[in-house]
Amino acid sequence: MKSIREPDALELDIPGEDPGASAENRAATKFETRAPASRTVDLTFAVIVTFFPPIAFAGALYLHFQGWYRIGFIDIALMLMMWFLSVTGIEVGYHRLFSHCSYKAHPAVRRTLAALGSMGFQGPVIWWASIHRKHHRTSDKPGDPHSMYLFGTGPWALFRGFIHSHVGWIWTGSSIRFRGLERYVSDLYRDEDIFRVHMHYFRWLAAGFIVPAIIGGVVRGSWQGAFLGFLWGGFVRVFFMNHLTYWCTNTVTHSRLGRRAYHTSDRSSNSLLLAIPTLGQTFHNNHHAFPSSAIMGHEWWQIDVGTWILRALERLGWVWDVRVPDERMMAKKRIVERNEEHRT
Repeated sequence: MKSIREPDALELDIPGEDPGASAENRAATKFETRAPASRTVDLTFAVIVTFFPPIAFAGALYLHFQGWYRIGFIDIALMLMMWFLSVTGIEVGYHRLFSHCSYKAHPAVRRTLAALGSMGFQGPVIWWASIHRKHHRTSDKPGDPHSMYLFGTGPWALFRGFIHSHVGWIWTGSSIRFRGLERYVSDLYRDEDIFRVHMHYFRWLAAGFIVPAIIGGVVRGSWQGAFLGFLWGGFVRVFFMNHLTYWCTNTVTHSRLGRRAYHTSDRSSNSLLLAIPTLGQTFHNNHHAFPSSAIMGHEWWQIDVGTWILRALERLGWVWDVRVPDERMMAKKRIVERNEEHRT
């Protein structure tokens, strides 16, 4: 693996950021005229992703206890399979590759990761990267798209901030619409492969529901099996993936409830509990200390499945220039005073 350059370790070099970019530049105009969603469609999808998954999970439990079917191995297997594929696309693709350019990959790998991430129901790849890059630029400060400190630090303000940080931010106009964020992703505009996946977002999103439905129908040999595959591999998977893991990253790992290993300018902390279902993203203090690093787990006990996947791809020769901080960089930022460490 390749050690990252010193400027990258000191926060923050936003890949592709162009302060002079405007909605009139060529890339932005291309996006605005071919955007995959209007405000009405965006709001519709905000309603769906917020309410449908928990309702679907409650419905699945209701049908189980009413005796319509019994939750079995196939249901759980389909949910876990689709969860792993979509989270790999989000964490290894959307996050480490497209948002932070922390490694280089073969074009087929880039397209595959962008497509898998699109199945995660977290938005198109360029939109996701723009939001995340802005988050790093303004982390826990005014302008952070999903900060829980938007309303202040009092008890009621933090409760409102928690709701906003977890899910409320996707309902705000500044997050739903793309205007003003295009300057963070000029590099992704120029990538024809990724732009194409971005524009076909709804197709890949639909595939995330259709694929488990087909598998469930074939394995069970019935329309009921197809419905259960759609339910568990689709909406129940989205419920666990987004509501109980990824959206909690915005709150749990920015609340200083976990351990802080490094000095950063924000409130980021590490959460071991959520690290496995997010493939390592919740070693968040590590990440905010070294945002252009491809690895999240810095200790032997920090389980970072995303890095395992990258190392496997690297051995196959499909990814390269995987950037990691060296010991000198980590020592420079490491917190050594025990009273500055916050543990759950």
